[in-house]
Amino acid sequence: MSLIQAKSILDTLKENKNLQVIQIITTNQNFENRFQGSISLFFRSLKNGLYTFQGVSNREYFRGISGVYYSLENLDRFEIIIVYDGTNKSLNQIQVVTRLRKLLGFDIQVNFGLFEDFEPRINEMISVRRKTQTFGDYYYNKTNIIR
Repeated sequence: MSLIQAKSILDTLKENKNLQVIQIITTNQNFENRFQGSISLFFRSLKNGLYTFQGVSNREYFRGISGVYYSLENLDRFEIIIVYDGTNKSLNQIQVVTRLRKLLGFDIQVNFGLFEDFEPRINEMISVRRKTQTFGDYYYNKTNIIR
């Protein structure tokens, strides 16, 4: 997603006064081991998975929740911020932490708050841009580089 698109989404979010945030921090190794480093695979498991707690699946528990998530990978830390509209449904913190621990184990830190509390961090996350691109012989011989 481009920086302009990310800023546009952030501006739209600011208009909603019922935004809630879940921040998840774990290690890169933990995230890599459990979800092959794929944020979409993780989020699909969280929001639509059939993992259950107290007889209620994640799919059922998170039904009706809409929003956006941001992720950032630093040296050994993997961070996810989920911003969701709390207008229609309020999430129970104990339920959410338990469901996250079923997916990511106990090597996580989970914080909850309002959008305003996390807006500076979200701005930092979307301002980080990176691109990795091979060039020269490495570009034409990609199979020799990727092992």
